[in-house]
Amino acid sequence: MQDSPEAHAPCVKRRRFIALALVVVLVALGAASASSAKQQPAGPPDTYVTSWDATGTQAFSAAGLTAAEGHVIFAYVAIAVYDSVMAIEGGYEPFAVDVDAPEDTSAEAAVAAAARRVLVHYLPAQEGTIIDPAYTASLATIPNGQAKTNGVTVGTAVADLLIAQRSDDGFRAPVTYTPPSPPIPGVWLPTAMTPPIGTYLGLMRPFSLDSADQFRPGGPPALDSKKWAEEYNEVKEIGSSTSTTRTAAQTLAARFWAEAPVQQARGSFRKLVADHDLDVVDASRFMAMVSVTYADGLIACFDAKYHYKLWRPITAIRAGETDGNDATVGDPTWSTLLAGTPNHPEYPSAHSCITPTAGLVIARFLGTPEIDFTIPSLTGLGDRNYARASDLAYDVGNARIWGGIHYRSAVEDGIKIARKTADHVLAHHFHKSND
Repeated sequence: MQDSPEAHAPCVKRRRFIALALVVVLVALGAASASSAKQQPAGPPDTYVTSWDATGTQAFSAAGLTAAEGHVIFAYVAIAVYDSVMAIEGGYEPFAVDVDAPEDTSAEAAVAAAARRVLVHYLPAQEGTIIDPAYTASLATIPNGQAKTNGVTVGTAVADLLIAQRSDDGFRAPVTYTPPSPPIPGVWLPTAMTPPIGTYLGLMRPFSLDSADQFRPGGPPALDSKKWAEEYNEVKEIGSSTSTTRTAAQTLAARFWAEAPVQQARGSFRKLVADHDLDVVDASRFMAMVSVTYADGLIACFDAKYHYKLWRPITAIRAGETDGNDATVGDPTWSTLLAGTPNHPEYPSAHSCITPTAGLVIARFLGTPEIDFTIPSLTGLGDRNYARASDLAYDVGNARIWGGIHYRSAVEDGIKIARKTADHVLAHHFHKSND
């Protein structure tokens, strides 16, 4: 894999921007600097954080981008929204942009302005058709006055500072993957005619992790090992389109977890905010917690994917006679339950690297292992509810094997990445402010 010079820039810890320019603007507005965090009682249930997440989902869907791009973009949005709300309401440490807002500032206006600015920057083609109409409608629900004006100023400034801070983070850097020619047993071959997905992700500067390879796993089993043969034969049997051992429940789970991942995840997060009547502070905090963890889990995952470059079951099983293992029998006609194997290396499983983090974040956010987390279906397959984070990890991981697109090691090691990433993010960020 070859990469751009920018992608080789040293991974550095997150830098915090002190918004001197914003302070000048606020002084011009006659604002008094808020020297301490404003501890507020819980406010009314949020509608702005979730509505802008829904707008972002609509814009992302219209843009036709990959899930790899989507999860990163939503981290940008969630951080800008969260830091804007913290500047106004206080209570928790900001994530990336630390500013003071005037006392008379609308958090709701700041949410709208911050989300709009980030979405326009990363999804510019959707500005006129989706983003700006939503922005006009959102601001129309907020009374005119100084608080609204200040909110727009704060949200826009925070977003601009975040965009500047992340401008050299490697997102969408031109990185080329060149498959081996002729093929080498075990080495990934693209599974679609479109460009490989997420080639730049493992070279990005993470949002919280020290580096993309911080939690890189030890790698998949060797092709001549007993473990490889066991995992190969497991997915060959249960993940086949003609499997006679896969149950109806397993088939349903595989199809459920093959729904559009970004849209599925964002809908579930919005539902949790609504189910718990979170106010604008807690809604922005939860969305930032889960979005940052997803993005960093994905970055760590793709570092490992393009480091190990393991072939997918669809390739391995059809070429089973080439792996040098007598316990694997090839089947050139074998096909997966799920059509359209994701076009990136197999190990580790991306869903396993990120989706379990949702359960871990929710448990930490709610302060209980009983997460009662519901993920709505996008295609009428029925919603799925998870009582505990471990239930979510089990279901999504096994579903990728049942669908025929992953081996067990990819799932198990992906879940380890998810757990380590969630622990790191939550240990270092989103804590109560000491001010």
